[in-house]
Amino acid sequence: MGDHPRLHRRGEKKLKKAQRRVSRRKKGSHRRRTAVGWLAKAHQTVQRQRRDFHQKTALGLLRAYDSIYLEDVRVATLVRNRHLAKSSSDAGWAAFRTILEATAACAGRRVVAVPAQYTSQDCSGGGERVPKSLSVRTHLCTSCGLLLDRDEHAARNLQWAGQALRGLAGMPAGTNRESVGL
Repeated sequence: MGDHPRLHRRGEKKLKKAQRRVSRRKKGSHRRRTAVGWLAKAHQTVQRQRRDFHQKTALGLLRAYDSIYLEDVRVATLVRNRHLAKSSSDAGWAAFRTILEATAACAGRRVVAVPAQYTSQDCSGGGERVPKSLSVRTHLCTSCGLLLDRDEHAARNLQWAGQALRGLAGMPAGTNRESVGL
């Protein structure tokens, strides 16, 4: 589906200008109320663009797939990281998940949230846990020799864990429920 369009960062110049306009006005004045209206409109534009992107992406995913498995990520903890807070908020993950689940319910499809623990560290080939930092972008298992992109590897683990939660077969041989984080 691609990368999110970073709408807040694109609209930052207009938001900054509108915020400066509000801060220069005298509190309680008519001109400040007008400036607050402009600021609200700038924020509303970004909000509507983000919601439109989320709805179109959710519809595209649900047209392509019957079941969608996603990480049960706590967005509130991601926003606490000062290096990622703005980007995490700009992506609007919690809002996207809400829209995706509501659209799936209307379409008769299912969205399964899988616990996020160790999805990129547990080997999808043999079940071994291979600890790695976030900067390491490839998964290389020391026991079975599996070499994959970290995100693709985590997606496989999410799919298998989601299928296990639904009671479907599909986990690789040699993988137990504990190694997938269930």
